[in-house]
Amino acid sequence: MNHLVNLTKKEIRELLTPQMLISILVMVFIFVGIGSMVGNETSQATSPQEIGIVNGDPGGEWSDLAISSITDFYTSTYGITAEEAASYIVTLDVQLVDDPVIDGNTITNEMQSKGLNTAFEIVPGFSDSINNSIRTQITEYYVFSSAGLLRSASSAVSSTIIPYISTEISLKLVSSITSDEDSAFLLYPIQPSSHLTQYTEIKGTVYSGVTPIELSSTIMSQTLMVPVVMMIIIMMMGSMVISSMGSEKENKTLETLLTMPVKRTTIVSGKLLAAAIVGLIYGLAYMVGMSFYVGGVTGSGSGTVNLSNFGLSIGLTDWIIIAVMIFLAIFCALGLCMILGAFAKNYKSAQTMIMPISVLAIVPMFITMFSSFDALAPTLKVVMFVIPFSHPMMVMHNLMFGDMTLVFAGLGYLVLFALVTIYITVRLYKSDILVTGAGQTKGMKALKSLKGKKV
Repeated sequence: MNHLVNLTKKEIRELLTPQMLISILVMVFIFVGIGSMVGNETSQATSPQEIGIVNGDPGGEWSDLAISSITDFYTSTYGITAEEAASYIVTLDVQLVDDPVIDGNTITNEMQSKGLNTAFEIVPGFSDSINNSIRTQITEYYVFSSAGLLRSASSAVSSTIIPYISTEISLKLVSSITSDEDSAFLLYPIQPSSHLTQYTEIKGTVYSGVTPIELSSTIMSQTLMVPVVMMIIIMMMGSMVISSMGSEKENKTLETLLTMPVKRTTIVSGKLLAAAIVGLIYGLAYMVGMSFYVGGVTGSGSGTVNLSNFGLSIGLTDWIIIAVMIFLAIFCALGLCMILGAFAKNYKSAQTMIMPISVLAIVPMFITMFSSFDALAPTLKVVMFVIPFSHPMMVMHNLMFGDMTLVFAGLGYLVLFALVTIYITVRLYKSDILVTGAGQTKGMKALKSLKGKKV
């Protein structure tokens, strides 16, 4: 036991260097910074934006209604007062010449001078066209200054204003020939959907006031970090372990380690345990940073639901299970890396052997991001279960929905997989392959002798 502890401490000291700790902290601060920045962008994109109005039909009954409808839209959409909504509507005083090109340049120049990204032009003759039952239009103008997704979100909100104006005008037109109650009924014979008329069954209980899309978006924002962090840690730690083995072979330090009066099982367990502990530290650090990043990207607190109200929260015991499963998955990944690293001749050749492990980490990451285990075809279910890295990527979803059979089956499989990798690695450490290389084993020698005879 003392040998195992000493070897584990030695490997941890070699892996957890001050330079690596600094890099971890830097990455965490980067994630936090990006999350904060994106969160601010999200807040700005979803807040009321100033909008320019060019009224080509001044004094018209329907143009005035259109402008007042924009104020109503801001009031109902953002929950602000009419006075506050009016402050976001900027009247642009421009001279129109009935030429789309010239008018477009004139309006956009005025928009830029006032710092506006969106403007609407109520075309000349707007009210006359409606009074004569002729379809008319409201022209939209945008200033495109950035290709960012959040920067363009305001235009998506602005484009919903015109249908809102059309509805308000329709109500007014219908009410002119019927009563107000009849006009509302004629346009909306069915009550618009609301949380009072939406029911969703979750884990055997029917809840009101929530839809699957709201639940899915919130769950995704919380579970997305685990697959991403798992992939990063497996690729990073796997590369370190394989490279370390290649370097030890190249520097002949592995031969010295194998001559020590220590069991090969202890050597292997110490290396794997140390690397898994360091990987878990990395993973927890990255998850803290990613939680800030994902929260900023998804706009936490905006448009999300409280999962605990629907029995989908994660408790302390669940987090312990998640941590154990992440640790075991890292252990399995490192076991595979040590098996592959045993065949590396030097540091350079070791670098190329991380690719198979990376693929095994990337495949379940993408699958869990776009689907769930229950929705997969039987063949894909088998593939997902066999890949050890799938289980920590699925565990949060399984714990939320109470699928403890799959959780414990995954834990058992990871333990078994880890033991098998230790056994294979120990056998490799007991063989001559670590010192002589793959080309010097008995099987390879026999194969080379057969090729020589053919020649």
